[in-house]
Amino acid sequence: MTESISAGKQVVLILVGLIGSGKSTFAQALETHFPEFRRCNQDDLGDRRQVEYVSREALRNGHSVCIDRTNFDPGQRAHWIKISREFPGTLIWVIVFDTPKDVCATRLRTRTGHPTITNPQDALSILDRFSSQYHAPSEDEGYDRIIYLQPAEQGLAYSHSSLAAILRRVRDAPSAVPPPSVGPAVSQHPTRGLPYSRGGSFRWTRGRGGGHYTGGGFGSGSSAATRGMNRWEAFSGQSQKPVAPPSPRQSESGFAPGAELVAAEHNGNSADPDGLPKV
Repeated sequence: MTESISAGKQVVLILVGLIGSGKSTFAQALETHFPEFRRCNQDDLGDRRQVEYVSREALRNGHSVCIDRTNFDPGQRAHWIKISREFPGTLIWVIVFDTPKDVCATRLRTRTGHPTITNPQDALSILDRFSSQYHAPSEDEGYDRIIYLQPAEQGLAYSHSSLAAILRRVRDAPSAVPPPSVGPAVSQHPTRGLPYSRGGSFRWTRGRGGGHYTGGGFGSGSSAATRGMNRWEAFSGQSQKPVAPPSPRQSESGFAPGAELVAAEHNGNSADPDGLPKV
């Protein structure tokens, strides 16, 4: 693989981002240029259970995996962190596609060929729902490394060298401290884990108590949190206000009660354990 990149260890690479943020373009290129990575995509596989099955099989066979889903809240990401822990020594890396909602919307209006979402109106409706429920990764979720990719850092045609550079950035990001146990609970702190604005080309999160750093780095004081809320507004299109913790029903499905019926119309499978449209 990337033995020089991951020191010979397997990697579970969790992609996070809104629909239209650039995840699948990256994941498809990664599998092409680094075939030791298996792309696990819900659009192709049908539902989350199939993604879980394929990712476990790939890890059993010595491969690394790239989880190509929106993974828009801690409950969604916890599935993949839990699976990673079933394979001791596996590295858990996160790449957040830090693409503002308006940029995603522009892409969705002209996107063609998506396997499950066939018209822009449906795509924009899903974008609205997901952006309103998005919770950025928090340092206590259990991943090892994280970076954020802005639109200017993404590519329509990734090369082997550009992908290797991104993987090295994840590898070299400061390590996070895993929590005592991994579960689907959402952080009760509305400003924790929000995408702080940054002066450098990307941002990373350090472990519990380590603060958040941007470029030359600022700590985790209130001014940083305020800048983070402003950045989250641009990302999600939502007004600046604390994010209320989701209800237990929301943390399981990612939707308010009843919304699963709408999602089922998009994914054609009401038995999907997430109740999510395939994006």
